Order: sequence, then C-alpha cells, then structure tokens
Amino acid sequence: MRPSDIPLIRRARLFSQVSEADLAALLATCFVQTLPRGATPCHQGDKPEFLHIVLSGKVGLFAEGPREEMLIEFFGPGDGFVLPAVMLDMPYLVTARLIDEGRILLWPAAAFRAQVRANGALAYGATLQLSSYWRILMGQIKDLKLLSATERLSAMLLALAPRQSGSATVTLPGGRRLIAGRLGITPQSLSRAFATLRPLGVSGQGRQIAIADLERLRDLAGTKALRRG
Repeated sequence: MRPSDIPLIRRARLFSQVSEADLAALLATCFVQTLPRGATPCHQGDKPEFLHIVLSGKVGLFAEGPREEMLIEFFGPGDGFVLPAVMLDMPYLVTARLIDEGRILLWPAAAFRAQVRANGALAYGATLQLSSYWRILMGQIKDLKLLSATERLSAMLLALAPRQSGSATVTLPGGRRLIAGRLGITPQSLSRAFATLRPLGVSGQGRQIAIADLERLRDLAGTKALRRG
C-alpha cells in the first residue's frame, strides 16, 4: 500500500467517521492490487474471501444467466463491493469485472466482520454503504417500471452531469453495449434512444456525450434521477 493510497481510501463511505488512529489499525490486514481491464476480483456463486474497495478505475457488477450476462451497476473510486455478501458470509450474487485498469483495496472478509463488530465508526460507515446500495436498487426498479428506454438514458446522462443546468459533457462509465445492459435494454434500443435525443441537443461518439441543455433533457426524463448519496 502506497502513502498516496490513503487519500483515496478516505473517499470510501466505510471510513467517513473512522479516526486517523483507528484507520491505521483497520488497514493493517489490507493490501492493494493493481488489476488490468477485464480482471475479475470476485465471481458469482463464490464465498467472499475479501471486501473490495475501488481506489481508482471502474468496476462493473454482472449477473450471469444460463445464456448471457447483464451489467447490473458500475462502481468507482470510494465504492466498496460486494458488501452484503461479505457481511452475511454468503455467496456472491454477481461477478465483478474491471471496466478500466484500477487499484483495488482487498480487506480479508473475516477480519472485516470482526472489525465491524468492534468499531462503531466502521459499523456506521458500513451502514452508509449498505444504505447507498438500497438507494441504487430502488432507483433501478423505479426506472424500469416507470420510464421508457429514452427516459432511462436521459436519467443516466443527468446523473453523470457535473451540474444541474446549462450545457455539459459527460463520459459514459463503459462502452455502449454495457450501458444498454445497465439500462435493461438492447443495444439497438439504446441506439434508437440516442437518435431520439439528438434533436434535443444530445450528441457524441463513443463514451463522450455532449448535452446542450440539461433542463430540456430533465423535462424529457420526467424525473430527477437518484443514483448515489
């Protein structure tokens, strides 16, 4: 673990209330790995050996079915995955895969559970992290039940935008096939959704998307997307 990793580790919700002295003790059993794009830190069906926390890069969680796999969610710096499986000591429901090269903190699962029981500030951080998972899940369910494909894409773009009004350029967290999976639509439906948004000032190639008027896009989405927080 590098000294430069500490500010990155501090970004994690798990450590938001942990003191500096306690942080050093908690990290004594942890180590950091630099993993290439495509690496799979955990696999669906396996029992968790570590809690993983993203320090840099992007991780996708994929559900594997009998014929295909589907992206469930992206996680970035400061996010822990998959905390519920680690807390319950139960098999992973998803497979994690690096979307980009990244640095991942690995925390031995048994040590983490023991430290959560002993450290109130860490337990509070775990509660914050689990609460954020619940909000992500509820946001996805609401989108799938209430929004069309074009509205779901609009909501995602709004969630990625750095401001609430005016124009913005956003970077999609993965390739368009992954984005389609995250939105619960086919790649063809995603292409049609982008075509529908083009007259509203949404344009771009690959992962870079320009939005001419965020308020106009929000009117189309019909909702203020809640993704994290």
